[in-house]
Amino acid sequence: MDIEKLRDTCLSFPGTSEGIKYGEQLCFMVAGKVFCSSNLKNLDLANFKVGDEEFEGMCDRPGIVAAPYGGAKFKWVQVTDFGFLSEKEWAHCLRNAYGLVKAKLPKKVQVTLG
Repeated sequence: MDIEKLRDTCLSFPGTSEGIKYGEQLCFMVAGKVFCSSNLKNLDLANFKVGDEEFEGMCDRPGIVAAPYGGAKFKWVQVTDFGFLSEKEWAHCLRNAYGLVKAKLPKKVQVTLG
């Protein structure tokens, strides 16, 4: 996985957009809500939302830490190098992050996303 594959994967999900937020974060959003991001100054790492039950296990893995700036409070992790997850794991994690954020959207919005 690299930033281009991550971008392609994220943008393949219905209703996903990308933009720069928080100064220097390349963010992938569903209906304006971020589910994955990468720092423009270090495109070798990525942050994404995980479920409550997955958070501790993910943070116990090498190369994965609780996301900085309070991200842990909201169950976000940071992968410090794309090589720490396989392509299959990346696909699962990104799909899961998208689904978690999508599930919190108003029902009317969710219906429009399919």
